[in-house]
Amino acid sequence: MEKVYLKYDDVRPCVECDYGFTKEILYMGFMYPFKKGDMRFFGIMFSLQLAICILLIILAPIPMVLLLLLCIIMIFMINLLFACNYNLLVIERLLKEGYYPMDYNSSEKLIKKGIYFKLQ
Repeated sequence: MEKVYLKYDDVRPCVECDYGFTKEILYMGFMYPFKKGDMRFFGIMFSLQLAICILLIILAPIPMVLLLLLCIIMIFMINLLFACNYNLLVIERLLKEGYYPMDYNSSEKLIKKGIYFKLQ
């Protein structure tokens, strides 16, 4: 996986951020941000998946087997959406906190994705 390096100041060490698709989220789901210590995205993913499953159970008058299958499909779709965007959301949050790209390659990757100019 590609890396992007962000720096806050000369005292703090640089932050190494993954860049691109996060395949671990596909099978780990909300446990991936928990493992990384990112409680914000852990809460968002967990509550979203729980809410979808509860709504399906309450509102869907279908057999239990189909209901479980539908819940699994919906959880996989949520995981797929977060897998595509998780790393970019983390990088964007760090940039808003005052971090900046450490080197030219990191800066170019962020400019190509359109997040670095958006936050300046």
